[in-house]
Amino acid sequence: MSTGRWQHSNSLYPESHGIIQNYMYDAQMDDLFLMALHSNASHAHWWNDAEPVWVTAEKRDLKSAVYWWDGCQVMIQGKKPTKCEEYANYWVWGKVNKDTLNAMTEILDKFQKDNFRLGLVYYEAVDANGHFRGPDSADRVQSLKDIDSILDNVQNEIARRGMENQVNLIVVSDHGMASVDPEGPKIIDIEKAINLKDVKLMLDRGAVSMILPEYGREEKLYEDLKKASIQGLTVYRKRDIPEHYHLKKHKLVQPILLIADEGYVIKAISDPKRMKPFAERIFKGYHGYDPYQVKDMRTIFYARGPSFKKGLIAPPMEMVDHYNAICKAMGMEPMPNNGSWPRVREMLTGNALRPELHIGPDKKPKVVKFSKAKNSLGNKKKNIFKGKRKNSAAFQVDLQLFYVILSSIFTISLSEKLVCRTSFFT
Repeated sequence: MSTGRWQHSNSLYPESHGIIQNYMYDAQMDDLFLMALHSNASHAHWWNDAEPVWVTAEKRDLKSAVYWWDGCQVMIQGKKPTKCEEYANYWVWGKVNKDTLNAMTEILDKFQKDNFRLGLVYYEAVDANGHFRGPDSADRVQSLKDIDSILDNVQNEIARRGMENQVNLIVVSDHGMASVDPEGPKIIDIEKAINLKDVKLMLDRGAVSMILPEYGREEKLYEDLKKASIQGLTVYRKRDIPEHYHLKKHKLVQPILLIADEGYVIKAISDPKRMKPFAERIFKGYHGYDPYQVKDMRTIFYARGPSFKKGLIAPPMEMVDHYNAICKAMGMEPMPNNGSWPRVREMLTGNALRPELHIGPDKKPKVVKFSKAKNSLGNKKKNIFKGKRKNSAAFQVDLQLFYVILSSIFTISLSEKLVCRTSFFT
């Protein structure tokens, strides 16, 4: 679970939503967050700082289907999505493309037959190949082509079913990816500068790491790291972390933060008892570098559907804006968050801009029923509503939203076919 992926679902900064990095330690609970598929990652206390969009929907009786998005398996504020397909390991999956296409088709079925209103899908192939093969590798390029084809098929299916005026489709990425030479000189080995006995726990490696010092050793450890003047490494005390990281106010942030410059990699320390995760391998691609300084960390946002203006090229937005866009497109009032309404407003059209029609937590939608009809080709479809719409809220809830996250895509990485085929905006 990347910080960005969780941020997509709630529009809160890390210091508010609590998933501050891939590996965390809660001293009060004496618990380690070790990412899925580790069972500790499903402990509810990690997740309850924020309300993800599927919980926002379920609280309003809007059914959601979530596929391979870590966190959906956890009871959050008393709710789970109606359908949750838990996160799966890409490298042992074997048929990720087939399953992804099937999941997206299944979501369309649920929209039509079971009155679902929200579908979320996480596709990891781009990220996995970026890490292990490299951002510019043939395998990563192929994964982009694969998801391009899947999205093309899904959009054709939306059109075939006559759902273009019902379904909003949003495609995003949770982070970018920068190239690294595993054999090159930009490997940061902090063991050369410190005494390992001063480290109680080192959490993660790569572009970002946090250190919990042994009791009474924080100042010495910090000074040792600073005096070493390690090239490519910035060392912060918790209180000195820059405000624009939106990180330092959360209780799970450890006393010392290490951040690497672009292309540099923080190596894991050699003691497995003090290092989580303990891994000696250095990848060919990493994310987590400062997005304000490293352009390759920036991400994508494409959308199409009845709630979005067609052909609009919007100004840059931030990850904390996504939840607002989803909620407004679905006709839900969002929970308080760190996103910017002005950055989202210009993208939207129609009832998405009419808050008086939106559904709050205390206002339940009417169930929308479909009747069978035939399109001009004679194929049966379910896109005709029975009876008259008795109130505005029911009309707004007629729209479904399809949210797809393609991990680790920088803005320019999408193929020209996808951009042209979808008339997305960015």
